[in-house]
Amino acid sequence: MLYPNRLQACLLFDRPIAELEAIMRDFTRIEQMRSGTQFNVPEANPGRFYRLFGGAEELMVTLEYLSHPAAPEVFRPALSSPFTGIVTPDIRERIARSGSHILLEVSHGVFGGVEENPEIAAMFASIGRAPSGATQAQFERRLQLLALLSRIAVEHAMPLAVHWTQSDLLVAGELFDGLAASNEAPGPLHIHPFLFGPRAGPGEEARVGIQTFGARHWLGREVIVRPHILPWAANYETIFAFLRVATMPGGYVIPDGDTFGPEDRSQSYRVLHHDAGADMGDGETAPAEVPVYELVPLKHLDHGFVAPEHVPDANVFDDRAFPAAVMPDDEEAKMALANEWSEKRKLAEGIGGRFEVRKAGEPAAQPEPPQPPAPPPERVVAPSPSRPGLPSLSGRGLRAKVFGRKEG
Repeated sequence: MLYPNRLQACLLFDRPIAELEAIMRDFTRIEQMRSGTQFNVPEANPGRFYRLFGGAEELMVTLEYLSHPAAPEVFRPALSSPFTGIVTPDIRERIARSGSHILLEVSHGVFGGVEENPEIAAMFASIGRAPSGATQAQFERRLQLLALLSRIAVEHAMPLAVHWTQSDLLVAGELFDGLAASNEAPGPLHIHPFLFGPRAGPGEEARVGIQTFGARHWLGREVIVRPHILPWAANYETIFAFLRVATMPGGYVIPDGDTFGPEDRSQSYRVLHHDAGADMGDGETAPAEVPVYELVPLKHLDHGFVAPEHVPDANVFDDRAFPAAVMPDDEEAKMALANEWSEKRKLAEGIGGRFEVRKAGEPAAQPEPPQPPAPPPERVVAPSPSRPGLPSLSGRGLRAKVFGRKEG
C-alpha cells in the first residue's frame, strides 16, 4: 500500500509513566519552532490521552498512555524476523517485563486515519473524494513527525523497546534514537530486512537473503535479494541505493532486466520485476506474496565477487555511436532499440547519473570515426567527480554512487 496514512509507534515500559503531558508540550513547542506548525488540543484526558490537530496541514497527532502490557500478538511478525534478534538479542525478555506502554500516532485528515477502513475508503471513492495524505511528501512528513515525537518520548522516559509499525521494526529503546535521528526517508527505520536462507552444511559458506518490509509504502513493491554468499549488510546497503534512485526528485525504478551500480564500477546489480505469486524459479525462494523487485548481485569488488554472467566492462559501447554488429537487422527493430536506449539515458542523466550499454561475448568493435574528423561524442561512461554534500550510504555523493545502465 502506497503512503499509508495512519502511522504508529508503541513504546514499552516496565514502570508507570507520568510524563505524557510533558512529552506533548515539548513536541508542540519544538515542532512550532522547527516548521511553524501550530497544534491545538481538541481532546485531552490529562496524563492519559491527548489529541492534537494542525489545521494548516490537517495533521492529527495522538498520544495515549495505557497502564497495562501491550497485546503480545502484535509483536509476533517482528519477533519472527532474525534481524530483530540480531539487533536486540533479549527482545523477548524485554517484552515479558513490560507492564505499560505509550501509543503515538500521526495521520492526515480530520478523520484521524479511519479512511483506511476498507468500507469507509470505498464510500469515499464512490463519491470521488481523494484519500487524505496520499502523496509521498505528506507520507514522509508524517514519518518525520512521528520520529520526532517518539524521540522526545524516549528522551523523557527510556522505554524497554520501541515498535515502529510502518516497517514492523522492534528494537531496544536505547537503539531507537540512532535509527530515528536521520531525516532521510526511506532509511533504516523504514525498511525492515527480513533475513532468510538455507542452513549451511559442513564446510559450506552461509548464504543469506533479504526480503524487505516497508519498501511497498514508496514503490508499491518490496525488494528481495535471494540467499547469497555476499554479506547481507552489503546487499542491504544496495537496497537503499536502489530506493534512493527510485524516490529522489526525478528518480525512477530501474527497468526490468537493467543493472545499476556506482560510477567506479565496483558494484553491479541486475533488477528483475516479479508480480505477486510469481515463481522465483530457484527451488529455495517461495513465490512472491506481494509484487517484488529482485536485485541480483553481479559484481561487488569490495568482497571479491564477480558473477559468471557479469558482462565485462570492456564490452561497453557508446549507445549513440553503436557498432552495426550489435544491432538487429530489421530497421524498425533497430530504431526501437535506439529509442529505448535514448529514453533510458534521459532517465539516468535526469538524476545526474550515466547510462551505458554493453554486449555479452567478445568486446564490440567501435565504428570508424566519421570523415572529415569531427569531435568525438561524449563518453557516457566517463567517470565524473562526486558532488559533495549530496546524501549517500557510503559518504560519497549520491549522483556518483548510483546510476542506471543496460547490459546486453
